[in-house]
Amino acid sequence: MRKREAGFTLIEIILTLVLVGILSVFAGLFMASFLSNYYLVKSNSDTAMKVQMAMDRISMELRDISPVSASVPSPVSVLTDNSLITYTNSLSVVKTIKFVGSNLYLSTASDNILIDRIQAFRLSATYRNVYNIDDTATNDMAFIDIGFTVDVAGSPIRFDTRIFPRNRIPHP
Repeated sequence: MRKREAGFTLIEIILTLVLVGILSVFAGLFMASFLSNYYLVKSNSDTAMKVQMAMDRISMELRDISPVSASVPSPVSVLTDNSLITYTNSLSVVKTIKFVGSNLYLSTASDNILIDRIQAFRLSATYRNVYNIDDTATNDMAFIDIGFTVDVAGSPIRFDTRIFPRNRIPHP
């Protein structure tokens, strides 16, 4: 009588290796998909944060354009559609927001990038007859529209804001 040896047959080992291989392929595909989506969401989140910070900074800067006075005769010296705006802030500092190439800059003595990789930039001011305290109509700046398009995950997304200056800014 032959004694039966304990162990695995060759077929059992091969079948186990095939099953482990199939499970490994599915786990790898799952991990690759997970990591790809993670980096996509992280990139989109970073872009959205940069856009929000740039819009907030532009709004803060342009909302506080200084009023017309003897020391600041023309607070908005240049307003060119879709390229730049030069203005004087409430501290009488001359600043420029300009679009060059694919970058949006805030300039005083040097250029500081607000946001990069912009595909399109829009800048316009609307002037209307606004009544002041003594009920006389003046052609003042009613609002400034600023917008740009940023590529987010391969598709362009448009961001716009409308800024209402706190002070009277006459038509240049």
